[in-house]
Amino acid sequence: MLLHLHGHSSPPKERPSTSASETVASYLNKRLAEIGVGHVFAIPGDYIAEYVATLDEPDQNAGLKRIHPSNEITAVYSADGYARSCKGRVGCVAFTYGVGALNAVQAVGGAYVERVPMVIINGSPSVAQFNSERDQGVLYHHMLDGSHSDYRILGEVTEIAVQINNPANAPEQIDTALRTCITASRPVYIEISNGISEMACRSVPDAPLKAAPIPTPAGSLEDACAAVLTHMRRSKRLVFMAGSEISRAGAEEDFAKLCRLADAPYVTSGLGKSVLAENRSDVRFGGTYIGKSSQKNVQDLVSSADCFVAIGVQDTDFNYLGIVTPDYNPNAPDAFPGPTHIQARSGAVLVGRGLAYWGNIEMPDLIAALITKLEGTGLPNAPFPGLEGTPWDIPPTSAFPSENGPTWDSFKSHLVHDFLNHCDADDYPTIVADSGFSFVALTNVKSAERGYVAQLAWAAIGYGTGASAGVALAQSTTENPRRVVTVAGDAAFAETVNAIGLVAQLGQNNVIFVMDNRVYAVEQWLLNANAFCPGPNAPPFVPLTDIPQGHIWDYVKIAEGFGGVGHLVTTNAELQDVLRRLDKPPINPTTSQPTFTLVAVRIPAKDLPDTTRWKLNCDA
Repeated sequence: MLLHLHGHSSPPKERPSTSASETVASYLNKRLAEIGVGHVFAIPGDYIAEYVATLDEPDQNAGLKRIHPSNEITAVYSADGYARSCKGRVGCVAFTYGVGALNAVQAVGGAYVERVPMVIINGSPSVAQFNSERDQGVLYHHMLDGSHSDYRILGEVTEIAVQINNPANAPEQIDTALRTCITASRPVYIEISNGISEMACRSVPDAPLKAAPIPTPAGSLEDACAAVLTHMRRSKRLVFMAGSEISRAGAEEDFAKLCRLADAPYVTSGLGKSVLAENRSDVRFGGTYIGKSSQKNVQDLVSSADCFVAIGVQDTDFNYLGIVTPDYNPNAPDAFPGPTHIQARSGAVLVGRGLAYWGNIEMPDLIAALITKLEGTGLPNAPFPGLEGTPWDIPPTSAFPSENGPTWDSFKSHLVHDFLNHCDADDYPTIVADSGFSFVALTNVKSAERGYVAQLAWAAIGYGTGASAGVALAQSTTENPRRVVTVAGDAAFAETVNAIGLVAQLGQNNVIFVMDNRVYAVEQWLLNANAFCPGPNAPPFVPLTDIPQGHIWDYVKIAEGFGGVGHLVTTNAELQDVLRRLDKPPINPTTSQPTFTLVAVRIPAKDLPDTTRWKLNCDA
């Protein structure tokens, strides 16, 4: 347990009334509220206490609400899920120096890689304390040394880092950091020296903070648009791919309009899954493409495209499973990017394999330019062929005998047919998939807009359970809140198990499925998938993939201990029975609020989801 409170530290001073003047803390809170922060996930600590105390004061908090998670990693995961699941939301956390903020670095790194807007506020020792360390050699608690370690380390995993140690500069520093956050859609770091939060500063301007992307040169935009359109006009099998940057830029409806005007199907990348509601009737959804882990008909749609336009797609190995490898061969027929591929992302446009490139085009500007051109004249070969069959090809539950034990495939079938398909479009749950098989197995499950929350590029196991509370909290601020359904492996669940206590505390009726196979199955799959082959000749699992505690964990009691309700299912019939009763959320007797349901699904260690079996070579 990390130590955050110290008997020798002075408690926060009783705050004087500041209703008539602006302070650094009130300025920050008002600006946070402007950019989309509604809740701050804060962990106590004396260096940050002065700021966090303002979150409980109506005249200081600008409507922000303080949330108390269990530790810094789950706080960041919650803030990450909070920002991903609802348009216009920005995550926010507040920690103390050293033992707090440095505990969060890994999770902040994931938000940086996956372009999640988030504000990390860290309370640091005062200028006087740093000077004392320098001049007198006094090392104050939580400091590594006097080299401003938190600022340097967090600066490596955020888009911008600022240190506020003078109230005169605070407004400009705050505005610069927050504007950067919503412009780049990435985490930013704000360090506040102890004692600064209460100091007076200038008032908040009338003009709200807005994103300020680098202007796209008109000439470059015209040339890039013409080059893209040239390929689209020649195409007979045009396919779009939507990536997560579309959501980060808030360009979902413009992308949908582009698909309609082109009259072409679209697929999503793994990271881009649920950019649009997948059941929309005004656009043609062609499935989620995740390399060889995609449905066969989705792979066929992508491979048959003679013009493949990827918008806002990050090129990652997990986005293109089995396609992008360390021995990447750009001349391979299924290589990315291919000769028929057009990419628009991260401020640049690439046409084909080096045919043309512009490094100064903002992706929303290109979409808008293409829309303008297509509104005048459509594409000559439209409508373009779409997906053959369904993007959600999931066998019926009758394919899995009820007396048999669950598998990945039977779990997905029952989840879809016995629960998700019984939900209306307006209350269709948001799915949070943890990294590993949980993510890959569920990519062909139907999703609402922003209704599939997962971390694929960074791929930290434990993200899903940690993010669950934040996703539900963001949903609670919407007109039609969606219930949250989380699926995690048992090893992933163990990483952030304490996060379910926050779910219970907040009165959230989340459902959390733990796939209890007692191994790090995805690690074994990555190391040597043939260990999953049937028969005695299959190579053994690598010992490091074993979860030695798994056989002693009691998930029903774990759920009850954290204030929820637990179930253990060992047959498909038991799974079906639990799923059919999920429409009545349990009530915690202590809080009289709704609470979570934890369902442990016992599956064989050697079971693989259908989307991963392409990696087996059992005849080798």
